[in-house]
Amino acid sequence: MSSLGELIEAFRSNELKLPALFDALSARGPISDDEYARERAEVERLHGDRQFNPELAQALLAKLESLRASSAAQADEDMTAVRPAGPRNASNDATVVYPVARPQPKQPEASTASEPEPEDATMVLPVTGRQPEPRPEPNGSDTRVRTSSSPAPVAAEADGARADGAEAEGAARETGGTSSTSGGTGSSSWQRIADAAGGEYATVGMLLKGRFLLEREIGRGGMGVVFVARDERKVEARDRDPYVAVKVLNDEFRRHPDSLIALQRESRRSQQLAHDNIVRVYDFDKDGTVVFMTMEYIDGSDLKTLIREQAYNGMPLSKARPLIEGMAWALKRAHTAGVVHSDFKPSNVMVTREGVPKVFDFGIARAGKFQGSEAIGEQTVFDAGTLGALTPAYASLEMLRGGEPTPSDDIYALGCVVFELLTGKHPFDKQSAEVAFKEGRKPPKVPGLTKRQYKTLCDAVAFSADRRLKSTEQLVQGLREIGLRERVGRPLLYAAICVLAIAGVAWGVTQQLHVRHVQQVAARFQPADPQRYADEAQAIAALASLDDNERKQLMLEQGELVQQFLIGRVDGYWDPAKGRRDYASARRVFDLLGRLHLFLPQLDLKRVAMEKEKYDLDHPKPVATDVAASSASEPASAGTAGAAAAAEAEQAAAAAAQKAAAEQAAARAQAERMQQAVAGILRDGERNFAQQKYSAAIANARAALQINPDDPGAKRLLKRAQQAQQRAMSNITIN
Repeated sequence: MSSLGELIEAFRSNELKLPALFDALSARGPISDDEYARERAEVERLHGDRQFNPELAQALLAKLESLRASSAAQADEDMTAVRPAGPRNASNDATVVYPVARPQPKQPEASTASEPEPEDATMVLPVTGRQPEPRPEPNGSDTRVRTSSSPAPVAAEADGARADGAEAEGAARETGGTSSTSGGTGSSSWQRIADAAGGEYATVGMLLKGRFLLEREIGRGGMGVVFVARDERKVEARDRDPYVAVKVLNDEFRRHPDSLIALQRESRRSQQLAHDNIVRVYDFDKDGTVVFMTMEYIDGSDLKTLIREQAYNGMPLSKARPLIEGMAWALKRAHTAGVVHSDFKPSNVMVTREGVPKVFDFGIARAGKFQGSEAIGEQTVFDAGTLGALTPAYASLEMLRGGEPTPSDDIYALGCVVFELLTGKHPFDKQSAEVAFKEGRKPPKVPGLTKRQYKTLCDAVAFSADRRLKSTEQLVQGLREIGLRERVGRPLLYAAICVLAIAGVAWGVTQQLHVRHVQQVAARFQPADPQRYADEAQAIAALASLDDNERKQLMLEQGELVQQFLIGRVDGYWDPAKGRRDYASARRVFDLLGRLHLFLPQLDLKRVAMEKEKYDLDHPKPVATDVAASSASEPASAGTAGAAAAAEAEQAAAAAAQKAAAEQAAARAQAERMQQAVAGILRDGERNFAQQKYSAAIANARAALQINPDDPGAKRLLKRAQQAQQRAMSNITIN
């Protein structure tokens, strides 16, 4: 058995963690008065040498006191320690149940709601000495329980010292041997606050911790009051936004032995749930008997007020969609982290001035068995004996019947809130799920929703969890708008399969699945494809079999491949350098493309080059005559030669003018064709931009700039599409 000094040395060398240190002290068993005096002096010496902080030293002294008290209890069998316990047996090794990391209450109570975090889980420790007669518990032999409203026997005198030790040990476990944020002395200081019969009341004008000036009240709930406060420390630092929200606990919640643990849990969980649609929580603290939590201040109004003022007759789905999706993503983030809100309702959602919803009050509302499921309304029902809270109008049937919290409970509440947004009314007139189920109520019709959207919303508020939606993402997907192609695509596919099976048609059905048809047409442009198009007529016919949207998709994805195929066909007809001068066949390629109104930049440039080559071949340059040489060799006929030279010069000038005019006409025609090509590409780009197909719009703008690098419209489209794409990417949320 290790001595206290050896255990402390192991702790200081990190061989033992803090919980293991206390477990090792307990494993040594009760100690005598002499051992207690000797070890107490050793702890005080280490504390005096500043090798321990005050909280850890106090916890060790209390632990030694509890071990000495245990020794005294064994010596006197009539001194019985009765403490609240879970299911107990008649043996002398009965177990005692009390929460870790907080002081044990004077009259603790038990409930069946288990704690999700290991650090907050209930610890079961053996108690030496005789126990009272067994008392049946509702949770069988489950050893992880919460405090409940059932009163327990008052502990005898011998339990007092052990209770102090347990409280101090709990404080040390909770803080890990460090000071709390409030600068208190650990668990005992929080216990004194909880035990205070009448606490201070936070009011406007109060300065908490010499830092937070309460300026005005902005809300009340089951736990207390919420104020907007000015952080004087931020003011000193010249922070542009010095305001925070301060939630102050009411007396009922403060006096509950589990309240401070629950408040810490809410703070910790909310800090872990970092999300744009969740209110940020900063810290929790105390000032005298005022216990409070600081969190992000939202400049806006709660969703309940927004519905009352702006959606009393319902809000269109298009306008409500950002609110619905924001709330859904917030709950999805919480569910992914294993947190269930359990009291989701409009008053627990803040909406900023920019229309961004932010959910708050995570972590506190963990509903236990709710007595009185016939209650009506949206007031939070708070049970200080179980630290549970729920709102009957938004609580699922499972919550009302005492089930463990699950994400399905939040989905039911979210469905009720969505109904209120879209209709202005609660789907069951604020009746609880229990009452609505007994009366056979059905959700009301929602104007403007399709059958699919309405069914999705009804599935969200299904009374049975088995029939309810499984995730908030399903609700968002079920409410989204679906285009005509997506609505009819599947029936058309089934119809096409039936036609192919009956008629044995292998190919030629015009109404085939969109993607498959486009892929088949594109594949035959590949040089290695055995079914590659034999000529331009086959290729143009295949392109003509596509509708406008399919052709646009094909040109965006495989435009380069199509252009290379058609340029190869033109080169096969027209290449003067290689003796190919079938101008009519080459023009036919361009004429076929013109029927489809396809604007392909490379082919357009190819056509301009071909026209110039054809003109040069049809109009060869005239051979120049040497008028000066002719005049020198025939001086006798100067008059005649001069007249001939003048005539030839006039003809040459006329030919040059004609050629210049033709070249200008060809240049204008080329410029016009180029401008038409650019205009067509930009029309497609603007259409893609309006449909939020930003990548396609960017490709259109770049294609236009390849033809005319200085085109201002193409430059503007490219800039707008790139900026819109960046904004859309920045708004994507990854959970």
